[in-house]
Amino acid sequence: MAGSQTASETTGFTVNQVEKYIVTAFVGIAWYNAIELVILCLATFKRYEGTYFWSLLITSLSIIPYCLGFILFFFVAGISPYIPVTLIVLSWYCTVTGHSVVLWSRLHLVLQKPKVLRWIIYLIVFDAIILQIPITVLLYGALTPGNTAFSHGYSIMEHIQLIGFCLQESLISGLYIWETFKLLRLRPSRPNRRILSQLLAINIVVLVFDVAVVAIEYAGKYGLQVVFKPVAYSIKLRLEYAILGRLVLIATSACSESDPMESSVQTVLNPALSRPTTSDRDPSSAEEEGEWRQDETDLSSISRMD
Repeated sequence: MAGSQTASETTGFTVNQVEKYIVTAFVGIAWYNAIELVILCLATFKRYEGTYFWSLLITSLSIIPYCLGFILFFFVAGISPYIPVTLIVLSWYCTVTGHSVVLWSRLHLVLQKPKVLRWIIYLIVFDAIILQIPITVLLYGALTPGNTAFSHGYSIMEHIQLIGFCLQESLISGLYIWETFKLLRLRPSRPNRRILSQLLAINIVVLVFDVAVVAIEYAGKYGLQVVFKPVAYSIKLRLEYAILGRLVLIATSACSESDPMESSVQTVLNPALSRPTTSDRDPSSAEEEGEWRQDETDLSSISRMD
């Protein structure tokens, strides 16, 4: 009877008993990390504003309903599959696109090229449209039992989407790594090299998680892949805090001709002291001026970081 079946059994997206145990463990880890991330985000920022803060908070929060959707899908009997799937889809939008926005917002700290930053955010929006909308249509179509055309299309699009978002995040992380190497050459002092080397290592770890998600998908472990994603994203978000404060100190010091470390601390603790005058900066356009102010807002909202 349909009333005694879970949504996964009704739609054919089933997992075995061992995989159910793994799903439960992954969901527990993701929820723990997500709750910690939300608390850490609210405690870290002294002002709740800026693209970086909101993207970090929304992405962290979205992990919770995303995992809840899979709990309902795999374990709760007698529920319409459209309920958990809707929860999963909406949360996934916020998680994957939100994480890319987090990376983009943090990229401002090491990359001072407004046009490049602008094209990256255009890419994030474009990928969100061409990757998320088609797979949503195919997923809802695949919920109908026996609809092999939609199921086959969803399987193909799932592979394309994973690779697309992996390449997108790899591009942003690659820019991070490149700009970090440039900063390392400009700042040969031992403390700076240590901090920037940590940043480099963290971005490599982020790339490893992206590759791991794709590898699990191509191994044919769909049930594990969909719940490993929130674990991977929660860990990647957690890594944001491992280096963020030190990165702010290094990046903001690039504009100073005096003691770079001391100047950068002043930038974080009292942004008014470090705001350039008209003679210090010459924005090429009103749009670039606006982006400069947005970067300053994001940086100045961070507090209590090492």
